[in-house]
Amino acid sequence: MLNIPVNRKTFLTILILTGTILLLNDRALLAKERRAPLPSPPGYVAVPVHYSHWNKMMMEAVLNGHRARFVVDTGAGYSILDAGRAHSLGVSPVGADSPYGEFANLNGVRYRVGYLNSLRAGAMNFGSGPMALFQPADADDALNSRMNGENADGIIGADILTHYKAVINCYTRTIFFKTSSSEHLHVARFAESQNFIRVPLREEVSRAFTIPASLNGHLCRLLVDTGAFITTFDLKSAKEFGLSFTGTKMNGSFADGISRQVAIGKVGNLKIGDYQVPPQNLAASALPDFALDQGQAKIVGILGMELLAVSHGIIDFGSMSLFVK
Repeated sequence: MLNIPVNRKTFLTILILTGTILLLNDRALLAKERRAPLPSPPGYVAVPVHYSHWNKMMMEAVLNGHRARFVVDTGAGYSILDAGRAHSLGVSPVGADSPYGEFANLNGVRYRVGYLNSLRAGAMNFGSGPMALFQPADADDALNSRMNGENADGIIGADILTHYKAVINCYTRTIFFKTSSSEHLHVARFAESQNFIRVPLREEVSRAFTIPASLNGHLCRLLVDTGAFITTFDLKSAKEFGLSFTGTKMNGSFADGISRQVAIGKVGNLKIGDYQVPPQNLAASALPDFALDQGQAKIVGILGMELLAVSHGIIDFGSMSLFVK
């Protein structure tokens, strides 16, 4: 949800300040590294993903026979396709007589609906079906910011990820999509054998996914967002919890399109469930109200891609769990 439009020099400063982000560009997580086809366990199909320069999880796909690129975004409730690229990908808007409806209403904005004849990623065949067509010129800033600077054709959101009970391994850059109802991946059994800690994942009324956390001894919840560049706390909430942050010259453009100053501070007492996060510099800013307003939940921040990766995060939509170590 945080996009910082800066040049490479400033980006390197961000890497130094936030520390752990640098690991996403290490050899172990190199975005353009060539890999052999992944083995798929029974009842699942394994699809490789990679990280962009802005820590976005990217999935290469084939849409109607054309190569396409999607951001994998657990913070997006629905999958979308860039309307400007739809024609070149063989996708046209459906008519008024379509059984799927001519328009889709997402985040209070109406989008035309297109029909995908086929969508594949690696060995995974998603088949055919409708998808909302995103128009950057007149659409809401929330979706626009998620594709900002990634040259992506669309977003694979929570609708597809939950339908296939996806298991997202943020460290090995692999997503397992469930294709058989009779087979189970037994992620919890594997995680326990590898000393992972299970953190329950909860779907909120807004279709966001949150986890229990403790910040400086205060119980709270964090949004789990693979579309977020870095982990970011709400500045007001963090200060109420006794944390101190120093303002920087960086500004962050959030999903509401408003640019806000980003501060950096040492966070030494952060727990994700029962997992103690190592002390490190993390970001804080005045997060948009919609990111914090999740019904009864006290949301104080966004768990972003850099911490998910370096904590060996595994997001399991089958058991609704996040495993970290």
